[in-house]
Amino acid sequence: MKYYPLIRGRQFDLLALREAVQQDQLSPQIIPVLEPVKDLPALVSVAQAFRAAAHPLYIIQNPQVGDYGLLAAPRYVPTLDQWCQPARYFDGQPAPLLIAQTKAQVQTLPKKQLAMVPNEARVRQLAHPQAIYLEDHTPTRERTEDYATVQREFYQYPLRALPDVGFADYPLAVQHFDPHGYPQRAIALHLLYPQGDSLWLQHLVSVNNADYSDPAGKFFEALAPLPAWLAAHPDAGTPATDALLALLAQHHFPGLGTLRKLQLRHLLSIMGRWLA
Repeated sequence: MKYYPLIRGRQFDLLALREAVQQDQLSPQIIPVLEPVKDLPALVSVAQAFRAAAHPLYIIQNPQVGDYGLLAAPRYVPTLDQWCQPARYFDGQPAPLLIAQTKAQVQTLPKKQLAMVPNEARVRQLAHPQAIYLEDHTPTRERTEDYATVQREFYQYPLRALPDVGFADYPLAVQHFDPHGYPQRAIALHLLYPQGDSLWLQHLVSVNNADYSDPAGKFFEALAPLPAWLAAHPDAGTPATDALLALLAQHHFPGLGTLRKLQLRHLLSIMGRWLA
């Protein structure tokens, strides 16, 4: 069983991938599918890191979101080889991995074609033998502070309930892509953890969210319950949570980008451990 996270190539998501593979903290059961969205140098350095580690990576050649796919000549184009292989959204052209978005597209695929497909009943009925079922199931809220209303949410079914080729999702994101960030009154951490044979998400949310001021203070408010939560959930500890605890001890706010990077690093670590 393999996990194929579909990751849009924002700067700190790219850094999370690069650090994970360089530090040998990315499970061989995790094969990222990278969709470039901006023309960033990190696109090339990520591919180089995966190549050096001999770890498979798919890079989408016809991205459907962001600006990268609209550029006539991007500056940063990752080199493709046996480790960094091409993937494509279904467009009639061949690739080692195709991403089909409709039942009609799936019906045209050769049986040996590795394909990421929607996890829908009408698609599952086709029983494509090389299907990777893509979920869009990260919990969302209209406002960040609303995560405090339900702090623990189900994320993934037991492995025995999943297809045997592999599964995919948008880690810490959803299918809809918005290239712009918007200020939020609250700061929240979203930490994946095992519970029995399933996976759950824990939301840790800042408390004083009346306005947009003091993001550093809100970061420490969200982080304050982490030591006690980890003590109650020892299986949730990862190098990324160690880094968060160090930030709390040092009373250092690294910025929201680093916070995003550490959350993705944590998710990948927990997912790899769960698959093993």
